[in-house]
Amino acid sequence: MYFLFREKKWKPTDYKDMGTGEKRIVHAFMLEELEDRERMKEEIENGQV
Repeated sequence: MYFLFREKKWKPTDYKDMGTGEKRIVHAFMLEELEDRERMKEEIENGQV
């Protein structure tokens, strides 16, 4: 949830008030974004970009 607050400017209640299915989707999207960021970081460090 900290990621959503810090990076997406969500209020804690925005997440808390979601249903279980919505939370699962948000979690999956968050993980995907974090993986994308890590992949991009690695590409920059390796001079691939």
